[in-house]
Amino acid sequence: MLITKAQTSIKETHTQAILKVDDIAIDDTRQTLKEVLDLAKNEKKRLTLVYENTLFLTVVPIDDVDLVEKLEDCIDNANADEALKEEGFISSAQLERELGW
Repeated sequence: MLITKAQTSIKETHTQAILKVDDIAIDDTRQTLKEVLDLAKNEKKRLTLVYENTLFLTVVPIDDVDLVEKLEDCIDNANADEALKEEGFISSAQLERELGW
């Protein structure tokens, strides 16, 4: 759980907790950061940090990052499969021109 000073600044919205960084005293920063990271690591929570009323940083569990990377790989593989179905080829010179190299 986050420290008392920060607890007054946290509210649940959807699946993310919001922490207003402005409300944390400098002396409390290390403990609060540890608690935020523990929530992401141990409780698999997504947290959004707000600084000067602007979304500043999101802390997500590593499992979320792994899932996004797997999804990106699937999209890349599907795109590559589609490209392989195309007929013909282009020369390396033409590719360089198209890429602007």
